[in-house]
Amino acid sequence: MKTVQRGFSLLEGLISLFLFLLIVLFSLDCFLCLKKHFVELKESETSNTAVYAALDRIRRDLFDAGLGLADAMALQVLEGIRDEQGALIVLCKNEDLAIGDSLYSGQQRILCLDAKKIKKGQLVGIINPYGGEVHSVVSVDQNSFVVDFPLVSDYLLENTSVVLLRRISIFLDDAKGVIRRKVNASPAQPLLEDVASFEFEYIRNANLVRLDLALRVDEEKKYETTVFPKNTAMASIFWEK
Repeated sequence: MKTVQRGFSLLEGLISLFLFLLIVLFSLDCFLCLKKHFVELKESETSNTAVYAALDRIRRDLFDAGLGLADAMALQVLEGIRDEQGALIVLCKNEDLAIGDSLYSGQQRILCLDAKKIKKGQLVGIINPYGGEVHSVVSVDQNSFVVDFPLVSDYLLENTSVVLLRRISIFLDDAKGVIRRKVNASPAQPLLEDVASFEFEYIRNANLVRLDLALRVDEEKKYETTVFPKNTAMASIFWEK
């Protein structure tokens, strides 16, 4: 007796194909969900890395605030950290300058043996044991430089120090959502993009700087840090007195 071999009927084939398509579609949906989740995690990680890198750069600048300027800050000639029209300003000493003679009230051109180190737009601090003043450089030649306005006081050569300052400005470019960092008179460079908000507060009596920022991709998520600038600590005590 012959055995009759039967294949799948058309209906069975259609049902099998339908089940196979369901499995493929379900697998594809799972794959797309996993891919979307992976992309979101990657973007979040990239954003976190960029934020932490920017905060670390600002933190290092704040650690330099007031470096080499303890006497000037104690005399209230300048501030190592300040808020200037919404920008975080950090000052530290770049290097000492050797002047050629005593300085007198009303003088604007200053003889300097290190004039080649100075660039237009930089700040110089003129300090003696009794006080001092800060000026912006408006022009430089081979052996002198000119400051923006006449000196207020006299400064004897033997007890006066003239320092070239490093001025760092950190601010939020609202129109483009970019935190920018500007050193002296150089163009401001982008530090962090896609920023929704950037706020800071210098608590002088505690010598603490609080930083707070949020990105546009997730404005509810706040990145916060607090910095203790060690170089301004002692001067802050004197200022409170």
